Amino acid sequence: MVSKKKRRQKRQELFFNPGFKFEEDDTLPSTKSFDLNLRPKGMASVSSVDDKISKVRKAKFKQKSEQDNEDAELSMEEDIESSEEEETKTDTIKTKEKKGKKRKAVDEDDEEQEKIHFSESVDTFDEKMLFQDMNLSRPLLKGLSSMGFVKPTPIQAACIPTALLGRDICACAVTGSGKTVAFMLPILERLLYRPKATASTRVLILVPTRELAVQVHTVARKLSQHSNIDICLAAGGLDIKSQEAMLRLSPDIVIATPGRLIDHLHNSVSFTLNSIEILVLDEADRMLDEYFAEQMKEIIRSCAHQRQTMLFSATMTETVQELVAVSLRDPVRVFVNQSTEVALGLRQEFVRIRSSREGDRESIVAALVSRNFCDKCIVFIQTKVQAHRMHILLGLLGIKVGELHGNLSQAQRLETLKKFKDGLIDVMLATDLAARGLDIEGIKTVINFTMPSTLKHYIHRVGRTARAGKSGRSVTLVGEKERKVLKEVVKLAKAPLKTRIIPPDVVSKYRDKISAVEDDIKAIMIEEKEESHLRSVENKMNKAQNILKSAENEEEPEKRRGWFQSRKERKAEQEKLRLDQKSSSKEEKKTRKKLTAEDRVNFELTKAQLLSIRHAKKAHKTKPVGVPELPKDKKKKKKKIKRRDEPGFETELADIGSSAVKKFRAGPSYKERKEAAGGNKNAMKSFGRKKK
Repeated sequence: MVSKKKRRQKRQELFFNPGFKFEEDDTLPSTKSFDLNLRPKGMASVSSVDDKISKVRKAKFKQKSEQDNEDAELSMEEDIESSEEEETKTDTIKTKEKKGKKRKAVDEDDEEQEKIHFSESVDTFDEKMLFQDMNLSRPLLKGLSSMGFVKPTPIQAACIPTALLGRDICACAVTGSGKTVAFMLPILERLLYRPKATASTRVLILVPTRELAVQVHTVARKLSQHSNIDICLAAGGLDIKSQEAMLRLSPDIVIATPGRLIDHLHNSVSFTLNSIEILVLDEADRMLDEYFAEQMKEIIRSCAHQRQTMLFSATMTETVQELVAVSLRDPVRVFVNQSTEVALGLRQEFVRIRSSREGDRESIVAALVSRNFCDKCIVFIQTKVQAHRMHILLGLLGIKVGELHGNLSQAQRLETLKKFKDGLIDVMLATDLAARGLDIEGIKTVINFTMPSTLKHYIHRVGRTARAGKSGRSVTLVGEKERKVLKEVVKLAKAPLKTRIIPPDVVSKYRDKISAVEDDIKAIMIEEKEESHLRSVENKMNKAQNILKSAENEEEPEKRRGWFQSRKERKAEQEKLRLDQKSSSKEEKKTRKKLTAEDRVNFELTKAQLLSIRHAKKAHKTKPVGVPELPKDKKKKKKKIKRRDEPGFETELADIGSSAVKKFRAGPSYKERKEAAGGNKNAMKSFGRKKK
């Protein structure tokens, strides 16, 4: 008779294969970049757009193989590329030389910065300095060596010694110059000698985007791996309950995005900013723009007054200068590079778009990523809608592509970044969300679907490549309406710019390919819309069920999370910040005509133009009247009374000053005697002598 134990084992063998192995060790996305207990909520599945694209491609491939009687075992992973002559044609690249005389480029930012009083200015650094020469503690030096850092970058060499003294800093440097390490090292060095009797949050680091928060958190953990410093990540999209639990323990450093930080300030009982000793604003110009203005006022109001403040950015705007003037005490200006410079290793190329060919932008981008820039490429697009469309389009053309913008959940955004870093995605389509601070190793090319609205936006976008002394390439599509920003780029460029000309046959070939998959794009978008509607209905139903359950069990419903603004104020602010008026009527939405390629591009250009108009209005806005502070070391100069050069009878007679009396006693000078005598030496000797 078979024992119960053996029968149980036999039953288990039927259900589970003992030889089964997982294909990947790391089942959670992005576990290398942040703590497991800070993982995003809703990690279940990434967007099914790629599944839909794969399904359409398989169906098309099957249909094609049946028609052409081809072998059915052909690999589906191969890209659909034409072997005709048009595909083999290379692009023409011309060098664009500057015309006319070179004028000295006067930077507006420099003129503004002179108006702010800096107690000290640091624009030089010791090129031979190493991290060992900075008197850093051994745990930090071990962390630096494990990360492979030996020699500091210019911004690090200039900033770290000043920050260690506890001075307020306003630092500006080119993107990719190592600003994160420049502020993290002094912070960690000071925290090694903190009083350990009571735990308190001493450092707050604010960043504009969630991805940048995860990146700064990763760098901080790597640098502090040989110390006992606690670091907490409080970014949107991550599990809020685990963050609250971490904040209750009073970690030494909090790295946060503004929205989630305010949420914790108003809803977490034990968390305050009263004990903050160091405040860091990374990408300060983005943090202080109009979209974060109210949130930043609330955060700075909540911080302790006696603190060290450090501002780091690639560009300096008027709002940053206002904060420097108000919040920083005797700040040190650290400007190693000009704020309008791009990296030296960057090769800038431009593709001219004729006014009658604006609709060819999609086909040109498709040609570039298929033929020339097949891996480690970021394509920046102005709007989220166009970025999603390009994801479907390029996916149907057989390109491994992903998207990164604000309409995605945090799990999807982190998954896209992880895939791009690991090489599973060749092309990443992104809005300006990814243009700030993200440091992805090995990015070869940045493509701009449209010219950015301002020069500063352009600098941030192209700054994703050619980082830390490496080389890179940027390709920007420029139409007739975008020539103003192009002129600014040409004026400030040190290296000669290039013009890329794509053969018309290649563009027309890709235009035909896009028109062939247009119906499939529309079908996928309709399917996605239906799925999102079903999800929203399901969420509402689950919410109603939870309310009913809590009522049945006589439990108190969950308290609504507070915010520093009322719902009405928040809605009014959102309407104020909108670039265009929202069409609210349903009839207008129904009667919308089918958009052509030109219509889609014009929508992108309109958005960029509205944004540039807003920036221009803000720049010309009258500044608030204030009393400028006089420098402490400079004394007020006494006004000098202007005297007439020619002597006169009245002035000489009435002047009784000490200098006039001395002059009268001494008699005429050598010059006066020479002029009176007309060059005669004997007359000069006798002139002006008193008679005995």
